Amino acid sequence: WVQHRKQYPQLSKMALDLLACPAMSSNCERTFSTTGWAMGIRRSRLHGDTVESIECLRSWQKAGL
Repeated sequence: WVQHRKQYPQLSKMALDLLACPAMSSNCERTFSTTGWAMGIRRSRLHGDTVESIECLRSWQKAGL
């Protein structure tokens, strides 16, 4: 993705976000604590993949992607 970042800037950022290993656990812990709304009573039947996708989209939206 680094080689194609000029051609696909948004996709490159998304790929790096998905494929990169976090350097610190604080970001993971913060993300974990913000998923509470997605796992509430009304959404308790969501699969783990769905919750992960929702959180990924939320983080991209916050980053302006």
